[in-house]
Amino acid sequence: MPKKKVAPEFFTPKMMEAEEIKTLLSWEASSRPFRKKDRSYYTTIAILVVLLVLIAFLAKEFLLVGVILALTFVAYVLAFVPPHNVTYKISTQGITIGEDFYFWHFLDSFWFKEKEGSKVLHIQTRLRFPAQLMLVLGDQDQDKMTKTVARFLPFVEVPYKTWMEKWSEGLQKHFPLENPHR
Repeated sequence: MPKKKVAPEFFTPKMMEAEEIKTLLSWEASSRPFRKKDRSYYTTIAILVVLLVLIAFLAKEFLLVGVILALTFVAYVLAFVPPHNVTYKISTQGITIGEDFYFWHFLDSFWFKEKEGSKVLHIQTRLRFPAQLMLVLGDQDQDKMTKTVARFLPFVEVPYKTWMEKWSEGLQKHFPLENPHR
Protein backbone atom coordinates (compact mmCIF):
# COMPACT_ATOMS: atom_id res chain seq x y z
CA MET A 1 0.00 0.00 0.00
CA PRO A 2 1.59 3.36 -0.99
CA LYS A 3 2.28 5.87 1.74
CA LYS A 4 -0.03 8.92 1.71
CA LYS A 5 1.64 12.31 1.27
CA VAL A 6 0.42 15.15 3.46
CA ALA A 7 -0.19 18.48 1.75
CA PRO A 8 2.45 21.11 2.63
CA GLU A 9 -0.29 23.56 3.69
CA PHE A 10 -0.98 21.26 6.65
CA PHE A 11 2.35 22.08 8.31
CA THR A 12 3.36 25.27 10.06
CA PRO A 13 6.68 26.86 8.96
CA LYS A 14 8.55 25.38 11.95
CA MET A 15 7.22 21.90 11.15
CA MET A 16 8.32 22.32 7.51
CA GLU A 17 11.91 22.95 8.68
CA ALA A 18 11.95 19.66 10.56
CA GLU A 19 11.61 17.41 7.47
CA GLU A 20 12.38 13.98 8.94
CA ILE A 21 11.69 13.27 12.61
CA LYS A 22 14.82 12.43 14.61
CA THR A 23 16.09 12.93 18.15
CA LEU A 24 18.78 15.62 18.29
CA LEU A 25 19.58 15.52 22.02
CA SER A 26 18.56 13.23 24.84
CA TRP A 27 19.63 13.24 28.49
CA GLU A 28 18.48 12.37 31.97
CA ALA A 29 18.47 14.89 34.81
CA SER A 30 16.41 15.85 37.85
CA SER A 31 12.88 17.07 37.23
CA ARG A 32 13.52 20.37 39.02
CA PRO A 33 16.51 22.28 40.42
CA PHE A 34 17.23 21.10 43.94
CA ARG A 35 19.65 21.97 46.73
CA LYS A 36 19.39 20.63 50.26
CA LYS A 37 18.31 23.49 52.53
CA ASP A 38 20.02 24.19 55.82
CA ARG A 39 18.39 24.55 59.22
CA SER A 40 17.99 28.34 58.97
CA TYR A 41 15.54 27.92 56.05
CA TYR A 42 13.19 25.70 58.07
CA THR A 43 13.49 27.95 61.15
CA THR A 44 12.63 31.07 59.12
CA ILE A 45 9.65 29.35 57.48
CA ALA A 46 8.39 28.15 60.89
CA ILE A 47 8.60 31.66 62.40
CA LEU A 48 6.78 33.22 59.43
CA VAL A 49 4.06 30.57 59.50
CA VAL A 50 3.48 30.94 63.24
CA LEU A 51 3.14 34.71 62.85
CA LEU A 52 0.79 34.45 59.86
CA VAL A 53 -1.35 31.77 61.54
CA LEU A 54 -1.56 33.85 64.71
CA ILE A 55 -2.65 36.95 62.75
CA ALA A 56 -5.19 34.95 60.72
CA PHE A 57 -6.49 33.23 63.88
CA LEU A 58 -6.94 36.57 65.69
CA ALA A 59 -8.79 37.91 62.62
CA LYS A 60 -11.01 34.77 62.81
CA GLU A 61 -9.99 33.75 59.28
CA PHE A 62 -9.94 30.00 59.88
CA LEU A 63 -9.98 29.10 56.19
CA LEU A 64 -6.88 31.25 55.69
CA VAL A 65 -5.17 29.32 58.51
CA GLY A 66 -5.84 26.10 56.60
CA VAL A 67 -4.46 27.59 53.37
CA ILE A 68 -1.31 28.81 55.13
CA LEU A 69 -0.72 25.37 56.69
CA ALA A 70 -1.28 23.65 53.33
CA LEU A 71 1.21 25.97 51.59
CA THR A 72 3.69 25.39 54.39
CA PHE A 73 3.42 21.65 53.86
CA VAL A 74 4.06 22.06 50.11
CA ALA A 75 7.10 24.29 50.79
CA TYR A 76 8.45 21.73 53.26
CA VAL A 77 8.02 18.81 50.85
CA LEU A 78 9.62 20.69 47.92
CA ALA A 79 12.59 21.72 50.08
CA PHE A 80 13.10 18.35 51.80
CA VAL A 81 12.29 15.65 49.23
CA PRO A 82 14.79 15.43 46.34
CA PRO A 83 13.26 15.30 42.83
CA HIS A 84 13.20 12.17 40.69
CA ASN A 85 15.13 11.91 37.43
CA VAL A 86 13.31 12.44 34.15
CA THR A 87 14.32 11.96 30.51
CA TYR A 88 14.51 15.07 28.33
CA LYS A 89 14.50 14.80 24.52
CA ILE A 90 14.87 17.47 21.87
CA SER A 91 13.79 16.31 18.42
CA THR A 92 13.12 17.90 15.08
CA GLN A 93 9.42 17.84 15.96
CA GLY A 94 9.50 19.27 19.50
CA ILE A 95 10.54 18.73 23.11
CA THR A 96 9.72 15.77 25.36
CA ILE A 97 9.90 16.08 29.15
CA GLY A 98 9.22 12.70 30.70
CA GLU A 99 5.85 11.70 29.23
CA ASP A 100 4.84 15.19 28.05
CA PHE A 101 5.48 16.35 24.49
CA TYR A 102 5.43 19.94 23.14
CA PHE A 103 5.51 20.78 19.40
CA TRP A 104 7.85 23.55 18.32
CA HIS A 105 4.96 25.68 17.05
CA PHE A 106 3.57 25.88 20.61
CA LEU A 107 6.91 27.21 21.90
CA ASP A 108 8.07 30.82 21.65
CA SER A 109 11.64 31.58 22.82
CA PHE A 110 14.36 30.31 25.17
CA TRP A 111 17.07 31.45 27.60
CA PHE A 112 19.32 29.98 30.29
CA LYS A 113 19.39 30.67 34.02
CA GLU A 114 21.14 29.16 37.00
CA LYS A 115 18.93 28.06 39.89
CA GLU A 116 19.92 26.17 43.04
CA GLY A 117 23.35 25.50 41.51
CA SER A 118 21.93 23.89 38.33
CA LYS A 119 21.90 25.26 34.78
CA VAL A 120 18.30 25.44 33.55
CA LEU A 121 16.96 25.93 30.02
CA HIS A 122 13.77 28.05 30.16
CA ILE A 123 11.39 27.89 27.21
CA GLN A 124 8.50 30.33 26.95
CA THR A 125 5.38 28.69 25.51
CA ARG A 126 2.40 30.11 23.65
CA LEU A 127 0.12 28.08 25.91
CA ARG A 128 -1.74 29.37 28.94
CA PHE A 129 -0.54 26.36 30.95
CA PRO A 130 2.33 25.65 31.18
CA ALA A 131 3.47 29.16 30.34
CA GLN A 132 7.10 28.16 30.69
CA LEU A 133 9.08 24.90 30.46
CA MET A 134 12.12 24.36 32.65
CA LEU A 135 14.67 21.75 31.52
CA VAL A 136 17.50 21.00 33.96
CA LEU A 137 20.64 20.57 31.85
CA GLY A 138 22.50 18.19 34.15
CA ASP A 139 25.75 17.28 32.37
CA GLN A 140 24.68 18.67 28.96
CA ASP A 141 26.84 21.31 27.24
CA GLN A 142 25.09 24.70 27.16
CA ASP A 143 26.66 25.75 23.83
CA LYS A 144 25.51 22.55 22.12
CA MET A 145 22.06 23.04 23.61
CA THR A 146 21.93 26.65 22.37
CA LYS A 147 22.88 25.65 18.81
CA THR A 148 20.30 22.85 18.76
CA VAL A 149 17.33 24.79 20.15
CA ALA A 150 18.21 27.97 18.18
CA ARG A 151 17.39 26.06 14.98
CA PHE A 152 13.72 26.20 16.01
CA LEU A 153 13.32 29.05 18.54
CA PRO A 154 14.83 32.52 19.03
CA PHE A 155 17.35 32.97 21.85
CA VAL A 156 16.56 35.75 24.36
CA GLU A 157 19.57 37.11 26.24
CA VAL A 158 17.54 39.08 28.80
CA PRO A 159 14.05 37.62 29.27
CA TYR A 160 11.08 39.89 29.99
CA LYS A 161 10.10 39.87 33.67
CA THR A 162 6.60 40.54 34.91
CA TRP A 163 6.06 42.87 37.85
CA MET A 164 5.40 39.80 40.03
CA GLU A 165 8.79 38.27 39.13
CA LYS A 166 10.58 41.56 39.82
CA TRP A 167 8.76 41.93 43.14
CA SER A 168 9.51 38.36 44.27
CA GLU A 169 13.21 38.63 43.31
CA GLY A 170 13.48 41.87 45.30
CA LEU A 171 11.77 40.22 48.26
CA GLN A 172 14.15 37.24 48.08
CA LYS A 173 17.14 39.57 47.87
CA HIS A 174 16.19 41.71 50.88
CA PHE A 175 14.56 38.99 53.01
CA PRO A 176 16.33 35.68 52.36
CA LEU A 177 14.84 32.54 53.91
CA GLU A 178 18.27 31.03 54.47
CA ASN A 179 21.26 32.45 56.31
CA PRO A 180 23.34 34.07 53.53
CA HIS A 181 26.47 34.30 55.75
CA ARG A 182 27.29 30.60 55.73
